[in-house]
Amino acid sequence: MTTINVPQEVLEKAMRVSRDASAEQVVVKALEEYARRHSQAELAKHLGTFEDFMTLDELNEMRGVR
Repeated sequence: MTTINVPQEVLEKAMRVSRDASAEQVVVKALEEYARRHSQAELAKHLGTFEDFMTLDELNEMRGVR
């Protein structure tokens, strides 16, 4: 358990937007979202850097889609 100071107006706004009943739920969701977005940003750095992936046309051909 960790104690943090969060400005009341920020917490209240987050609770309204998220519709969560408790401050703890809001903070946990916010931290999970923060971690998810940063993980996605790290993956996005690699977009277009792999040469061995199939093209969309090759993938559709493999799937039998025309």
